[in-house]
Amino acid sequence: MLRLSIICIVIFFYVTIVICNVEYIPNLDKLGNLTIKYGNTTEIRFHLKDPSNILVQSQLDLIRLEQIRQGALLDQLLEKFHQLTSLEYQEFPGSCAEATALNRNSGIYQIRIPDYSLHPFIVSCDEDSHGGGWTIVLHRQDGSVDFFLFWKQYKNGFGNVKGEFFIGLEKLYAMTKELDQELIIVMEDVKGEKRYAKYNRFAIDSEANQYALKVLGEYSGDAGDSLSAHVNHKFTTQDRDNDGHKDNCAKMFTGAWWYASCHTSNLMGKYNDSTFGKGINWLAFTTHTASLKRVQMMIRPKRS
Repeated sequence: MLRLSIICIVIFFYVTIVICNVEYIPNLDKLGNLTIKYGNTTEIRFHLKDPSNILVQSQLDLIRLEQIRQGALLDQLLEKFHQLTSLEYQEFPGSCAEATALNRNSGIYQIRIPDYSLHPFIVSCDEDSHGGGWTIVLHRQDGSVDFFLFWKQYKNGFGNVKGEFFIGLEKLYAMTKELDQELIIVMEDVKGEKRYAKYNRFAIDSEANQYALKVLGEYSGDAGDSLSAHVNHKFTTQDRDNDGHKDNCAKMFTGAWWYASCHTSNLMGKYNDSTFGKGINWLAFTTHTASLKRVQMMIRPKRS
């Protein structure tokens, strides 16, 4: 084996160029004779012993076989990795009802919805209201988060699960698509009076159908039914007008919702605003001229 400590250029039949910058060239003496002449200019000549390139071709074939072998090993490793990560993600519960089944404690948990993502996401769970097992999808309490936002924010969700937030329409769609869900809205007015509205089924449509309020079951509770008027209506934000009014209801009433023309409820309206229709309204409880102090919109897998 010949030892080189310079950069060399080898030309095969005027078309093949090999640039060498390593110290050892395996089997170079079998390929041919290398002659280097030093002077004012350096000449490098290489005389081939194998003009038909049989040895070169055999070495290339060996390299290709090794590449195939390495590729197969890599595929096996990737398959094992996916199996391991899949098992890891399967350990996450699919709802707050599952997450709290053992400890029955409200708080922050991680759940995973396969139709939404391979990865889990953080949710706030309520075990204290009406039998527990609820995943909070909307929470208003102090006006610390601006809800007069755009389609992108409502699609992805915003806020802080430890305070005011909205879970996001895409997650809500995945959750209501995967399992039959029931809905409860727990609310409190500025005088401290608490009421609730419960529906035994709830589902929204996909983004392709503008997250329309597709399913709303039978109402029960003491707050009155101020949501049924919005069934089959698409979601509207200030930059996506899907309502039945000639103007944009979200702009008119500083919120976002499944507006008809326009609303009997406006839970994403402006906090503490008593202007007609602009606050956090539940018509049967607050009318259009009072804003709720606190509201939680929650879902859980339907119970028999």
